[in-house]
Amino acid sequence: MNDLGNALEQVIELARKAYEEKVVEVDGHKYEVESDGLRLLRHPEFPKNKVVLSTLTGMIDFIEREGNAEEMMLVVKSPTEVYLVGKLNDHGERPTYAVAQADVPEFRYECWYGQSELIIALQAAFVENSETDRDILLQVIGNLKESHVNSASDDGVSQSVQINTGVASVATARVPNPVTLQPYRTFLEVKQPESKFVFRMREGMEAALFESDGGMWKIEAKQAIKEYLEAKLESLDIKMSVIA
Repeated sequence: MNDLGNALEQVIELARKAYEEKVVEVDGHKYEVESDGLRLLRHPEFPKNKVVLSTLTGMIDFIEREGNAEEMMLVVKSPTEVYLVGKLNDHGERPTYAVAQADVPEFRYECWYGQSELIIALQAAFVENSETDRDILLQVIGNLKESHVNSASDDGVSQSVQINTGVASVATARVPNPVTLQPYRTFLEVKQPESKFVFRMREGMEAALFESDGGMWKIEAKQAIKEYLEAKLESLDIKMSVIA
């Protein structure tokens, strides 16, 4: 048993020495020797783990309590991600101190939904706004008459379907295209961008939404996030750059 213990200690010691020999120091910076060259080890001043947040408010609170405005800046990477980063060091590396990731409801564009599933999705993932076409879609989908779905009229711009209007009455409803909707797609602290969507229906009581604004909503969302952060920082008398 003692022989086994001694052997294990020797193996551990050999492994430690082998690792130490793989680390070299050049101009005050440590590098790990790899098969294809040297890899700069993490700078000791860099945080080992970045703080993960879910709101812009949380990011502002973190900056107010932990941040150094002169050494940091905010980068709006996307409508759902904002990074708090530091200055570049001599090796072109930039530390990341925190990231805010928006928690938004999922909606599958360009995918066909059943009647009940789409009604739930429209109510859960889209802002209730009388100036958009959300309520019109809910009315059409909710009253769609199954026996007449296959007779939907489609002229390439709009579709006409027969819907139930009473206990025993049926009427033709015309659905405009594109429709204007306001999905939850970015942080709740800012206004959700409105977008144009193509709404299509097919047999089997199924419908789908197709994005048709070319991604312009992403630019609007990032600009809204930038303006929100700048206003909050100014109110706290914190001078920090916000890049979007």
